[in-house]
Amino acid sequence: MMGRTVEAVPDIPAGNTAALVGVDQYLLKTGTISTSEVAHNIKQLKFSVSPVVRVAVQPKNASDLPKLVEGLKRLAKSDPMVLVETDEESGENIIAGAGELHLEICLKDLQEDFMKGAPIVISEPVVSFRETVTAESDHEVMSKSPNKHNRLTMKGYSIPVEMQEDIEEGRKIDPHSKDFKERSKYIMEHYAETFP
Repeated sequence: MMGRTVEAVPDIPAGNTAALVGVDQYLLKTGTISTSEVAHNIKQLKFSVSPVVRVAVQPKNASDLPKLVEGLKRLAKSDPMVLVETDEESGENIIAGAGELHLEICLKDLQEDFMKGAPIVISEPVVSFRETVTAESDHEVMSKSPNKHNRLTMKGYSIPVEMQEDIEEGRKIDPHSKDFKERSKYIMEHYAETFP
Protein backbone atom coordinates (compact mmCIF):
# COMPACT_ATOMS: atom_id res chain seq x y z
CA MET A 1 0.00 0.00 0.00
CA MET A 2 1.87 3.03 -1.26
CA GLY A 3 -0.30 6.15 -1.09
CA ARG A 4 0.85 9.31 -2.81
CA THR A 5 -0.78 11.75 -0.38
CA VAL A 6 -1.57 11.86 3.34
CA GLU A 7 -4.99 12.93 4.53
CA ALA A 8 -5.88 13.31 8.21
CA VAL A 9 -9.24 11.84 9.26
CA PRO A 10 -10.96 12.10 12.67
CA ASP A 11 -12.03 8.43 12.76
CA ILE A 12 -12.14 5.25 10.71
CA PRO A 13 -15.29 3.10 10.81
CA ALA A 14 -14.91 -0.63 11.49
CA GLY A 15 -14.13 -2.70 8.42
CA ASN A 16 -12.15 0.01 6.64
CA THR A 17 -8.42 0.03 5.94
CA ALA A 18 -6.21 3.00 6.72
CA ALA A 19 -2.50 3.72 6.81
CA LEU A 20 -0.74 5.29 9.78
CA VAL A 21 1.99 7.83 9.13
CA GLY A 22 4.97 8.31 11.43
CA VAL A 23 5.10 4.88 13.08
CA ASP A 24 7.78 3.51 10.75
CA GLN A 25 10.53 4.58 13.15
CA TYR A 26 9.02 2.42 15.92
CA LEU A 27 7.82 -0.66 14.01
CA LEU A 28 9.92 -2.80 11.72
CA LYS A 29 7.63 -4.76 9.39
CA THR A 30 4.55 -5.53 11.48
CA GLY A 31 3.05 -4.61 14.82
CA THR A 32 -0.14 -4.16 16.81
CA ILE A 33 -1.25 -0.67 17.84
CA SER A 34 -4.09 -0.42 20.34
CA THR A 35 -5.44 1.91 23.01
CA SER A 36 -6.75 -1.06 25.01
CA GLU A 37 -4.51 -2.29 27.82
CA VAL A 38 -5.83 -5.85 27.52
CA ALA A 39 -5.42 -6.14 23.74
CA HIS A 40 -3.45 -9.12 22.40
CA ASN A 41 -0.78 -8.76 19.75
CA ILE A 42 -1.84 -9.85 16.29
CA LYS A 43 0.45 -12.65 15.10
CA GLN A 44 2.89 -11.88 12.33
CA LEU A 45 1.84 -13.25 8.95
CA LYS A 46 3.56 -16.36 7.65
CA PHE A 47 3.98 -16.39 3.90
CA SER A 48 3.84 -19.52 1.75
CA VAL A 49 6.50 -18.11 -0.59
CA SER A 50 9.98 -16.88 0.14
CA PRO A 51 12.19 -14.29 -1.55
CA VAL A 52 14.03 -16.24 -4.27
CA VAL A 53 14.72 -13.67 -7.03
CA ARG A 54 17.72 -11.52 -6.11
CA VAL A 55 19.43 -8.45 -7.57
CA ALA A 56 22.37 -6.34 -6.49
CA VAL A 57 21.84 -2.57 -6.47
CA GLN A 58 24.26 0.34 -6.26
CA PRO A 59 23.92 4.07 -6.84
CA LYS A 60 24.95 5.40 -10.24
CA ASN A 61 26.64 8.32 -8.47
CA ALA A 62 28.74 7.55 -5.39
CA SER A 63 27.33 10.66 -3.69
CA ASP A 64 23.89 8.96 -3.64
CA LEU A 65 25.11 6.05 -1.47
CA PRO A 66 23.57 7.48 1.75
CA LYS A 67 20.23 7.83 -0.09
CA LEU A 68 20.47 4.20 -1.22
CA VAL A 69 21.25 2.92 2.28
CA GLU A 70 18.35 4.89 3.78
CA GLY A 71 16.07 3.83 0.91
CA LEU A 72 16.91 0.16 1.46
CA LYS A 73 16.08 0.49 5.17
CA ARG A 74 12.72 2.06 4.34
CA LEU A 75 12.00 -0.57 1.68
CA ALA A 76 12.74 -3.37 4.16
CA LYS A 77 10.27 -1.81 6.61
CA SER A 78 7.54 -1.17 4.05
CA ASP A 79 7.31 -4.65 2.50
CA PRO A 80 7.07 -7.75 4.71
CA MET A 81 8.07 -10.06 1.83
CA VAL A 82 11.24 -8.29 0.69
CA LEU A 83 14.66 -9.30 1.97
CA VAL A 84 17.37 -6.62 2.03
CA GLU A 85 20.92 -7.59 2.98
CA THR A 86 24.55 -6.75 2.32
CA ASP A 87 26.75 -9.50 0.92
CA GLU A 88 29.64 -9.84 3.37
CA GLU A 89 32.14 -10.96 0.75
CA SER A 90 31.43 -8.49 -2.07
CA GLY A 91 29.82 -5.65 -0.07
CA GLU A 92 26.94 -5.52 -2.57
CA ASN A 93 23.48 -4.44 -1.45
CA ILE A 94 21.10 -7.29 -2.27
CA ILE A 95 17.32 -7.10 -2.66
CA ALA A 96 15.36 -10.37 -2.85
CA GLY A 97 11.70 -10.65 -3.77
CA ALA A 98 9.07 -13.37 -4.20
CA GLY A 99 9.14 -13.05 -7.99
CA GLU A 100 10.24 -10.80 -10.83
CA LEU A 101 7.10 -8.65 -10.65
CA HIS A 102 7.43 -8.22 -6.88
CA LEU A 103 11.09 -7.30 -7.30
CA GLU A 104 10.26 -4.85 -10.11
CA ILE A 105 7.72 -3.07 -7.85
CA CYS A 106 10.24 -2.96 -4.99
CA LEU A 107 12.92 -1.45 -7.24
CA LYS A 108 10.47 1.14 -8.58
CA ASP A 109 9.47 2.10 -5.01
CA LEU A 110 13.13 2.26 -3.97
CA GLN A 111 14.15 4.55 -6.80
CA GLU A 112 11.09 6.78 -7.12
CA ASP A 113 9.77 7.00 -3.56
CA PHE A 114 12.62 6.25 -1.18
CA MET A 115 15.52 7.73 -3.20
CA LYS A 116 13.57 10.61 -4.76
CA GLY A 117 14.52 9.62 -8.33
CA ALA A 118 18.28 9.18 -7.81
CA PRO A 119 19.54 6.74 -10.49
CA ILE A 120 20.63 3.25 -9.47
CA VAL A 121 22.43 0.42 -11.24
CA ILE A 122 20.63 -2.93 -11.01
CA SER A 123 22.26 -6.29 -11.76
CA GLU A 124 20.53 -9.05 -13.71
CA PRO A 125 18.05 -11.02 -11.55
CA VAL A 126 19.36 -14.29 -10.12
CA VAL A 127 17.07 -17.09 -8.97
CA SER A 128 18.27 -19.37 -6.17
CA PHE A 129 17.55 -22.99 -6.99
CA ARG A 130 17.36 -25.53 -4.21
CA GLU A 131 16.87 -29.25 -4.25
CA THR A 132 15.66 -31.57 -1.54
CA VAL A 133 15.99 -35.22 -0.64
CA THR A 134 12.65 -36.99 -0.23
CA ALA A 135 13.94 -40.47 0.64
CA GLU A 136 17.15 -42.10 1.77
CA SER A 137 19.47 -42.85 -1.17
CA ASP A 138 20.03 -46.53 -1.82
CA HIS A 139 23.80 -46.28 -2.38
CA GLU A 140 26.77 -44.25 -1.25
CA VAL A 141 28.74 -41.94 -3.54
CA MET A 142 32.50 -41.60 -3.18
CA SER A 143 34.74 -38.77 -4.32
CA LYS A 144 38.54 -38.59 -4.17
CA SER A 145 40.74 -35.56 -3.74
CA PRO A 146 42.98 -34.57 -6.69
CA ASN A 147 46.04 -36.07 -4.97
CA LYS A 148 44.11 -39.35 -4.33
CA HIS A 149 44.97 -39.30 -0.59
CA ASN A 150 41.52 -38.31 0.67
CA ARG A 151 38.18 -39.97 0.10
CA LEU A 152 34.77 -38.52 0.87
CA THR A 153 31.78 -40.85 1.01
CA MET A 154 28.25 -39.42 1.01
CA LYS A 155 24.68 -40.64 1.24
CA GLY A 156 21.48 -38.58 1.00
CA TYR A 157 18.87 -38.50 3.80
CA SER A 158 15.71 -36.49 4.23
CA ILE A 159 15.77 -34.16 7.22
CA PRO A 160 13.48 -34.66 10.23
CA VAL A 161 10.21 -32.70 10.31
CA GLU A 162 11.34 -30.82 13.45
CA MET A 163 14.49 -29.63 11.69
CA GLN A 164 12.46 -28.56 8.66
CA GLU A 165 10.21 -26.48 10.95
CA ASP A 166 13.28 -24.89 12.58
CA ILE A 167 14.52 -23.84 9.12
CA GLU A 168 11.14 -22.62 7.82
CA GLU A 169 10.46 -20.56 10.95
CA GLY A 170 13.95 -19.08 10.68
CA ARG A 171 14.22 -18.63 14.45
CA LYS A 172 16.48 -21.50 15.41
CA ILE A 173 18.09 -22.16 12.01
CA ASP A 174 18.15 -19.04 9.85
CA PRO A 175 18.53 -20.14 6.20
CA HIS A 176 19.76 -16.65 5.24
CA SER A 177 22.43 -16.45 7.93
CA LYS A 178 26.03 -16.35 6.78
CA ASP A 179 27.19 -17.77 10.14
CA PHE A 180 27.86 -21.36 9.04
CA LYS A 181 29.64 -22.27 12.28
CA GLU A 182 26.71 -21.28 14.48
CA ARG A 183 24.23 -23.11 12.24
CA SER A 184 26.42 -26.25 12.14
CA LYS A 185 26.82 -26.16 15.92
CA TYR A 186 23.02 -25.96 16.43
CA ILE A 187 22.40 -28.84 14.00
CA MET A 188 25.04 -31.05 15.66
CA GLU A 189 23.68 -30.32 19.16
CA HIS A 190 20.05 -31.01 18.27
CA TYR A 191 19.98 -33.39 15.30
CA ALA A 192 23.28 -35.32 15.13
CA GLU A 193 21.69 -38.55 16.40
CA THR A 194 18.99 -38.51 13.69
CA PHE A 195 21.57 -39.16 10.96
CA PRO A 196 23.62 -42.39 10.93
